[in-house]
Amino acid sequence: MAATDSVTQLKKIAEGREAEIFEYGDGRVLRLYRGDRPLEHAQAQAAILRGAAALGVRVPAVYGVESVGNRPGIVMERIEGRDLFELIASKPWRVFSLSGLTARLQANMHNQAAPTELPPTRESYRRTVSSSGGPKEFVDAALRSLDDLPDGDRLLHGDFHPGNIMLAADEPIIIDWSNVSRGSPEADFARSMMMLRLGEPPPNLPLLIRVLAHFARALMIRTYERTYRKHIAVDEDLFRAWQLPVAVGRIGEGYAEEREKLHEHIRELIARDAA
Repeated sequence: MAATDSVTQLKKIAEGREAEIFEYGDGRVLRLYRGDRPLEHAQAQAAILRGAAALGVRVPAVYGVESVGNRPGIVMERIEGRDLFELIASKPWRVFSLSGLTARLQANMHNQAAPTELPPTRESYRRTVSSSGGPKEFVDAALRSLDDLPDGDRLLHGDFHPGNIMLAADEPIIIDWSNVSRGSPEADFARSMMMLRLGEPPPNLPLLIRVLAHFARALMIRTYERTYRKHIAVDEDLFRAWQLPVAVGRIGEGYAEEREKLHEHIRELIARDAA
């Protein structure tokens, strides 16, 4: 498809907090970033996707970086399929196989050494926690926890959950690499466990599917955790230590429906660590 100067000439097919997705020719889409993101941001994200692909991780193919109306974007492969959250919610009997698939994909990724140019996970969380807008006692406790954590060298997605795995013709493809970093797998594992325990189904899903997803949650968590631990060794002390920074960092993402549960979870973690 020829380049265009106006977003109004494009057909939007999806959107998220960071970007909008538009049709961009046969088998391609344009992921166009919101706000005042510089072109360098799109170039860096494209490089991350190419780097993950080089490590054998199945991600959307990247075809280039373009700007439309002063907004940068990535031209990438169009994935025709459904994410695993949708599949589990609409077909609860698949919860075991799809939760196990989620865990295996994450463990395989964590067995990969990350490119050295990726930001360290601890530094990323230090910025995220500091700017989260959470209560000072939460932020201070999380920053103290980060001070005691070691650096790692594994490839971490940063937002790994079934909603960021698309199943296209039975092939799983990992999407949304905006929070990728280099660090300890326990950080990614702690965030995924928190998301599964505290997260709510996407609000755009029908009510019946959201109810079914609620009942499938316990099975999903149990299967995911058991399978992940079978495929990778988890340092239990690191896993516990990462839970507080991960939870406080989540505050800044602004999900009002999670706020009460998330704050209660953080208070429990602070009390546990002080005991």
